[in-house]
Amino acid sequence: MKIFKLILFTAFISLTISCSKDDDSPAAPTNNGEIVGVWKGTAVDYTGNTTTSGQGQTITADYVGEAYDINYTLTFTDNPQKVISDGSYSIVLSTTIYGQTTTQNVEGLEFLSSGDWIMNGNTLSITVNNETNDAEILELTDDTLVLKAVESQTMSQGGFTVTSTTEVILSFTKQ
Repeated sequence: MKIFKLILFTAFISLTISCSKDDDSPAAPTNNGEIVGVWKGTAVDYTGNTTTSGQGQTITADYVGEAYDINYTLTFTDNPQKVISDGSYSIVLSTTIYGQTTTQNVEGLEFLSSGDWIMNGNTLSITVNNETNDAEILELTDDTLVLKAVESQTMSQGGFTVTSTTEVILSFTKQ
């Protein structure tokens, strides 16, 4: 039971990370719009897996999440280049381990901390508290913004090593 709780904890931690290192996969994004302005969140979709190893066993959990009660905005300013985050969302998280799926609702998640931004090609970099995370711009038009962020992390505690990889697709419409 402790292993299962550790896996769920890791999945939850991954859900709170919204923009992170991209996976460097080639893409041909639509990037002909202006990012400056107010963007209202319309969708947040997670896919990922967590592998927990310890005491001679390895357990892999796959998870998917879909947001509901989406009520957040990102405001990008130009001079200075700041991004201001406001609001929250909730998510239905389904985790599958050994063919058994459990579903839970995680409510009232904050989207992203406010910080500085820079765009280079199809990469949007956001710096918060001296930590820079990248998201791939899948689409940027006059009224649509779609980002993809991939977060990979490994942590060890109490003889267990947990490796988690989460891909997040974020969708917005311009206000």
